[in-house]
Amino acid sequence: MATRAELQKEVDDTTVAATKARTVWKNAIPGSDEPKMTDGEQAEVDGLEEEYGTAKAARVAAENALANWDTAETARKAAAAASAPVAAPAPAPVAADADLDRKWGSYLRRMGYGYRPRPAGWVA
Repeated sequence: MATRAELQKEVDDTTVAATKARTVWKNAIPGSDEPKMTDGEQAEVDGLEEEYGTAKAARVAAENALANWDTAETARKAAAAASAPVAAPAPAPVAADADLDRKWGSYLRRMGYGYRPRPAGWVA
């Protein structure tokens, strides 16, 4: 199986080839102020257009191969992540009793209550 770098290089190379083929093809077409093409020139331009079409198809195929590789790699990583054991979350730190008593007293004063013993599961 090819690596991503190899596939990316193939995409880059085919993009350059397609760009060069398109430039050659477009430069072979005469401008509006030039005389009309002869049949031989038209055949040459048609051949250049076909070369450009072939280079473009090769580029699209290389891009699709790279996209398929990326999709497969993403799926592989997702499957690996799904099969990896999930670590249990760390228990929340429990404050010391003295600290909880202090916070309980502060809560009671803020609420305007008199002293009451701190309930057994109260956490600030």
